[in-house]
Amino acid sequence: MIDAVFEFFETGVCPGRIILSDDPLRIKMLAAHHLENAVLLYEQGDRLLYTGHYKGAEVALFSAGFGCGAVLEFAQKAKKLGLEELIYIGACTAVTDRYPLRAVILADGGSQGLLNRALTAAARYAIPAYVRTVLPPESAPGENIDITDSVAGSLYEQAGIDGVKALSILTVSENTKTGEKMEEHELRSRFYAAARLVFETMALVTDN
Repeated sequence: MIDAVFEFFETGVCPGRIILSDDPLRIKMLAAHHLENAVLLYEQGDRLLYTGHYKGAEVALFSAGFGCGAVLEFAQKAKKLGLEELIYIGACTAVTDRYPLRAVILADGGSQGLLNRALTAAARYAIPAYVRTVLPPESAPGENIDITDSVAGSLYEQAGIDGVKALSILTVSENTKTGEKMEEHELRSRFYAAARLVFETMALVTDN
């Protein structure tokens, strides 16, 4: 359970915009390389919560813990906690040769505002990115599926139910058609393009 960390959100310590991952090492990397005035508010096992700023935008970084279940448990309570926006950063699998290994995917989950900001940030900083609806790997055969990810796909189902603004920005770490796959150390090193796009998307709220 992750109830212990919710007190930070419920007391208003955390901003309404959060960058979410299931990997605590990625959250530590994001805090170290991108977050200004980073403050570690919570750490227990693989769950970490940071707050800070990026180009004037106040954001929180949260590792919900490994696995789809931990991320969804958090997403199910996001609306009650008053979160305005949630961007998940992670990795996905390509099942066609349409998307190369290491490509950045904007996983469209129905939040047009967040998607438009991500597209603006990608164009502004010349970060190549593809827009796709990402489905869970267990989606029914016959659907037009070329990108799968269990966390991102399930996250959108929950966000749609609760009305939370959600977007996933993902790196293609594996292609089942070509047989290519990145090792974990390479995946972390290739994470920077996707990470910058996440933060630039969040920072665009200060431009309005």
